[in-house]
Amino acid sequence: MGSFLNWWDSVELWLSGLGFVAQTAVVMPVVLALAYGIAVLLDGVLGNGIRLLRRARNRDEDAQ
Repeated sequence: MGSFLNWWDSVELWLSGLGFVAQTAVVMPVVLALAYGIAVLLDGVLGNGIRLLRRARNRDEDAQ
């Protein structure tokens, strides 16, 4: 864990030494990729949750 934290500190130091435009060019693709991955994950989880709720609701209506 210590080696990872040392690596991360060196990355932060390198990134903070860059100019604003260079920082933006480096950070934005990473942030956008993370945001896209989280959106795809949430879409799948929520889609499956809604599907399960509809299935449960249909079972309840069929039982009545």
